Amino acid sequence: MNKKSWSVLEPNDIVDIIAPASHSPTNRLEDGIRWVESVGLIPHIPKDIINTDVFFAAPLETQVEHLKRALYSDSKAIWCLRGGYGSMRLIPHLLKLRPPKKPKLFVGFSDITSLHLFFSQAWNWPVIHGRTISQMHPDLKDSPDRKLLRDIIFGKKSEMTFTKLKPMNALAKLDKTIKGPITGGNLRIIQSSIGTNWEIKAKGKILFIEDVGERGYSIDRMLEQMIQAKLIDKGVKAVVFGDFTEGLEKDGKDLSGEALQRFADRVPYPVLRGLPAGHGTVLNYPVPFNTACSLELGRSGRLTCSYGSDA
Repeated sequence: MNKKSWSVLEPNDIVDIIAPASHSPTNRLEDGIRWVESVGLIPHIPKDIINTDVFFAAPLETQVEHLKRALYSDSKAIWCLRGGYGSMRLIPHLLKLRPPKKPKLFVGFSDITSLHLFFSQAWNWPVIHGRTISQMHPDLKDSPDRKLLRDIIFGKKSEMTFTKLKPMNALAKLDKTIKGPITGGNLRIIQSSIGTNWEIKAKGKILFIEDVGERGYSIDRMLEQMIQAKLIDKGVKAVVFGDFTEGLEKDGKDLSGEALQRFADRVPYPVLRGLPAGHGTVLNYPVPFNTACSLELGRSGRLTCSYGSDA
């Protein structure tokens, strides 16, 4: 399959906003809409985007309809309102669709990992693991990650380099460069893909993983299952860990680092950590999946990724 790319956004382009997972407070949606308008884009929001189900932003049939409209509309981008839970429920319906002739810029993270995996693996789309609409606010100071995300969607930035990644095993300390696309996202959602038709395909790729609210034993259990399922037992080019936050034990200790280190010590490929992306309290840098990337091991600890756009 040939690599595909999305179209760079221009002023007055339309952005479809969808809520394929959990709902968001109305003020967060309104703030996100204001941000989209503040950068010169035209937001398209379904009237019933927040039609709260017990667990989700709206009933499944409504969420499916919103996503289908967004996929085949005249917009260039689809931006998710927030993560939470529920986007995997849409995938059986996506399997019945033909992909649009041209990929769209698709942005989200956390629970949106399931849609990232589907679009990148089934349709060969490049996608962006990045801030959701509910995290964009026109009155906030433009943090470096928000600025980068804005520059990416408008084609002002074609690549990003992440530095100071820390090696976690001997293989990551070798003076070597690894090339390949990135896949991954939220650990809990990656685990949920096991046995499905959107099961993660990490072999031959660089695997990025982050999570929130998972204690050390839970992280260890999920990684163990993925190894036993032979998804990441071997053949992965490297693993790069992002943020693991809010996973304190009952006594206040954080054992997430120990769980990640145990994993790094047993796998037959390089493992690094320190990519500032995920559920961190300050930064959530955009990470492109299914685009060309280069990972310099050893002292460099540098990951350079291109973004999948037509400039």
